Amino acid sequence: MDGDNEQVILAAAEEEKKISRSIMTWVNRWPNVPDGILRIKFEQFTTNSSGEPLTPGMMLSTVAAASITKRYIGGGHKGEYQFALVYRIKPRSSDGERLSADEALNDFGDWAAANPPDLGDGITTIKVEAVSRGSFIGSYDNGDESYQIPMRIAYEVL
Repeated sequence: MDGDNEQVILAAAEEEKKISRSIMTWVNRWPNVPDGILRIKFEQFTTNSSGEPLTPGMMLSTVAAASITKRYIGGGHKGEYQFALVYRIKPRSSDGERLSADEALNDFGDWAAANPPDLGDGITTIKVEAVSRGSFIGSYDNGDESYQIPMRIAYEVL
């Protein structure tokens, strides 16, 4: 959106649902998913039988609701969907493992920009871009660390 005082216009819930489901399918087609990752899940890591997150793990997390950035006179619009791919590792004090986490996320960002998703009938991807490169976001008492790459998808509904 242009300007600091513009009101965010949320896309319809049905539109966001369609986009979120399409993106989950697309993210799981990334050919370079790191070893040990069973499946990239939505808003949660894969867990063991006790419900504890498995490490390593990856999840897609919505950063902001799908929003309308420009309306067309004919009724369509441009929109934006923001998400982050989060990667949790247990680095055992290894800078190499930490750097590998950033590198994997950056690989995803490059792949995503070159291989835009099919968002479903009536929704066309305009552009996929990394908002920034992969980076550390937090550590946990059990030694796990999380890294993320924030992404933005611009799309059009006609």
